[in-house]
Amino acid sequence: MITRGVLKPQQTLSDTKIASAMNISKSPVRESLKRLEQDELIKIMPQSKTFILPLNQEKINGACKLREAIEILLVSEAMNYVTEDDFLILNSLIDKQQQAVNKNNLEEFFEYDVAFHHKIAKIAKLLDGWNILEKVNIYMNRMRYFATNDVSVTSQAIEEHRKIVLAMKEKNKTKVKREMRLHLERVGKSLKKLL
Repeated sequence: MITRGVLKPQQTLSDTKIASAMNISKSPVRESLKRLEQDELIKIMPQSKTFILPLNQEKINGACKLREAIEILLVSEAMNYVTEDDFLILNSLIDKQQQAVNKNNLEEFFEYDVAFHHKIAKIAKLLDGWNILEKVNIYMNRMRYFATNDVSVTSQAIEEHRKIVLAMKEKNKTKVKREMRLHLERVGKSLKKLL
């Protein structure tokens, strides 16, 4: 709810209200809140209040740089293992992104976007790299939900994904790294504009 913008920066959170709304005890809620504080999404002030931290430009800039480095490594490594079946799956995920845009379902678009990049990590046999990306993407995801309400941004991402897959099919490592870099740089620039 924080990363999707449902809960806003500076909004206060109550472990009692969350536990009641989710019909669970307060213990797992408190543990979850501690984890969110470790991820620097919230601030817990003992005997006072818990609130959602504002967007942090430094964190987002750092996340963009780390994501670019890791994703370029993943797509480069994926070229060593990619199969025709993998290409079918990647293209299917891109098609599903387009269908989500056609239905104006941005949440679904985002899910298939994540699935596309996860599939590349899986093909590369570097899911540990994906685990690092998931941590890094926490900061970016808050901004991405704001950015994806622009249809031109989503359509551009789809076209960029197609170029990445094409470069993989051509077995052109230089081109695939360039296409991934261009894709991620554009995403990073659009997120920074929102800040």
